[in-house]
Amino acid sequence: MSGTTWWKRVAVVGFALGVASGVVGTAHARAAGQSVGVRLVEAVSAATTPGKSVTAWCPSGTKLYSAGGAVRDASGQVAIDAVRPLPDLSGVVVSARSFGATSPWVVLARAVCARGNPVLVRPDGFGAAQVAVKEDSVSCEVPGSLTGLGGEVVGSDPADPAALYGLVPDAGLTTATAKAAGPAEAPWAVKAWAICDPAKAGLLVREVAKGDMSGSFEQTVTATCADGYQYTGGGASAYGNATDSLTVAVAWLPDPDSGTMTAIGTKGASPWGIEAYAICSKG
Repeated sequence: MSGTTWWKRVAVVGFALGVASGVVGTAHARAAGQSVGVRLVEAVSAATTPGKSVTAWCPSGTKLYSAGGAVRDASGQVAIDAVRPLPDLSGVVVSARSFGATSPWVVLARAVCARGNPVLVRPDGFGAAQVAVKEDSVSCEVPGSLTGLGGEVVGSDPADPAALYGLVPDAGLTTATAKAAGPAEAPWAVKAWAICDPAKAGLLVREVAKGDMSGSFEQTVTATCADGYQYTGGGASAYGNATDSLTVAVAWLPDPDSGTMTAIGTKGASPWGIEAYAICSKG
């Protein structure tokens, strides 16, 4: 299966909202049919060739509880390098970099927003080092209150890029981990954010969907909240021999309507797999 086929699939999944409402290329919001009080906002960048970012803003009176993003690029030469919550949790910035794309491409951001009082937890520094694979973790002050997470790669030369391949909430929903891979000979760093709501401690569970270790070119995995639970956030990660950021891309596509987080990845090395995580709230 070709790289173009995979990117077309990302476009279908990631752009369903924009196509349905006729506003592809602009931010929009909709009420989550099965998730009362939760809104999904999607923003799509302009189609250009350089690296770019796009911001999805939460509606007035709501805050960011989790986020996701994806790119549409027929060349397969683009990688997401940040899913960055805004400091006041009014939205999320998703950015991606090109390392050889010659035709226009777009990046989209998805924000899952709701009324409440979540807080953003972030570390003091990056701790840059010359490594091929790097991760960073940050924890909520109140155990079990993690509703969403973000991550960002910094200090990476566009000509020799590093990129995210994982955003992982721990089983106890206390710690957020961002994972990235890139050149060992260049200094770069990865940073994680945790979005926490102490009022939800004890009400949250993590659902996991894990793809098989295989040599397939692409994998799509969806984690789903159980009946009676509301989607609040989630993440995804490549695993196995899949940490080559130049050939593995992960799309994080939250959908509170269906109570799901969908992860999509392309082959980096064989065998490899994809995991998706949904953070779900009781009531």
